[in-house]
Amino acid sequence: MNKVDVVIQVYGKPWQTLCTLESLMTHCEEHIDKIYFIEEAKHPFDDKVKWVLKYFDNIVYYKPDKFVNIYGTWSKDVPVSNIRHQFGIENSDKKYVFICHNDVLFTGDIIGDMLNEIEDCVGIGEIGQCWNCPAKAQGLCSGEKFYDWNPTFEDLKQLKLPHIRTRLDNLDKEIPKLLPECRLNEFACLINREICIKEGRPYFGEFDHDSGTAWFKSMYKKGYKFKDYRKNFQHCYWNELGGGHTLDNNENAYFKAERKAKQYFKKNYE
Repeated sequence: MNKVDVVIQVYGKPWQTLCTLESLMTHCEEHIDKIYFIEEAKHPFDDKVKWVLKYFDNIVYYKPDKFVNIYGTWSKDVPVSNIRHQFGIENSDKKYVFICHNDVLFTGDIIGDMLNEIEDCVGIGEIGQCWNCPAKAQGLCSGEKFYDWNPTFEDLKQLKLPHIRTRLDNLDKEIPKLLPECRLNEFACLINREICIKEGRPYFGEFDHDSGTAWFKSMYKKGYKFKDYRKNFQHCYWNELGGGHTLDNNENAYFKAERKAKQYFKKNYE
């Protein structure tokens, strides 16, 4: 059986990280070789995460010497090894890598399913930050129907803009279908590492409008395909605020989520 490597970027949330990896190994261990555990150079509220490593014997650990906030990784001056996920993508020897956030509860064999379903696509996972997109708000498009909507630029002018981060001046006149929020969400996805290495920049984790949007648009324009997938996981499972970055800026909610994850771990894995 061909195995994959897992790439997880760890920014705080040690108990959530532990539950993320334990739930992934519980359901997908037969498909997994190495886990590339990329620890950020600093963490919210000075939390400590390295102690999580003791629970696994297949970890490849890496910590950059410099913290690069996701909102700065678009710069061409950023070292390749500091770009989110890229250390694992560069160092894996597998055809595919599974990339995930460190606050996800996996509930089924997501990697096995993705391997069966990816076919000739460059990536499989949830398509689009549709919750921010005017096309979704107006019922025109969604990640599940990404390939069904093919607007002209004149069609885009009929959208109710500006809408959150979408404005008339950041629409793609060349390929109007690619709205600013289009991407393959990195909280749980499988990508063809070999194609990523061959195509080079923009890298999967580079930021342009948001993480992964430049990579997605570049790959789409080159003719690569994607498949939408929304099963066997729950993002931000222990987080009552919803978004992961929102939690990183709220100390009370952050540690409440950590306590919930600790309880979950002790009940289900200890």
